Amino acid sequence: MSYPPPPSGQTPNPYAGPPQGGPAPQGPYAPQGHPAPGPQGPPAYPAYPGGPMNGMGGMGPMGPMPGMVPPKASMPGVTIAARVLLFVAGAIWGIMAVGFLIAAMAASDVDDTGTFGEASIGLVVVFSLVFAAMSALHIVPASLFGRGRAGTRVTAIVAASLNTLCAVLGFLGSLTPARAEANPLAAVLWLAVSVCTIVFCSLGASGRWFGRPRY
Repeated sequence: MSYPPPPSGQTPNPYAGPPQGGPAPQGPYAPQGHPAPGPQGPPAYPAYPGGPMNGMGGMGPMGPMPGMVPPKASMPGVTIAARVLLFVAGAIWGIMAVGFLIAAMAASDVDDTGTFGEASIGLVVVFSLVFAAMSALHIVPASLFGRGRAGTRVTAIVAASLNTLCAVLGFLGSLTPARAEANPLAAVLWLAVSVCTIVFCSLGASGRWFGRPRY
């Protein structure tokens, strides 16, 4: 197809489009700004904010769709409080275990006559091992609160229940005449910590935390 010659004195522009009213040229050499039709289809548009991107699914009416990574859940406050109390109780049990071992070694060093006896030292060692086991029974489940399941919650409740039993026995022992010098306030505080731990672990928020789905 031919076009009318340009006016005299002007250089023809090879990139100029067709005259108005004329048909646009077809084919792969269409002017810039007018993409030629081809098998590639319509141009792709960027993902809209909040929509599926990078191969991930979206949020459907019944929950997260396949391929979607849900937001990370945060631990409830009552569960955090129970965790802190377990760490505190486990640290106290550990300190008592170390203290018993130190006392046994000191007594064996100063006992030149042998009145302390090997049996007494063995008994102190046994108590130290029991206290160390109680410390581990508190610290291990407390460390697993972030990724633990129902078993972690049950272990924490069992540890707090044993604490409650020890606190009750200590309180009753402090009321006997043989231990008139004992202070029952320490047993009361220990009992309060144990009961609070059991209550915090038994609340519905803690149950939902340990029973939450893992994706």
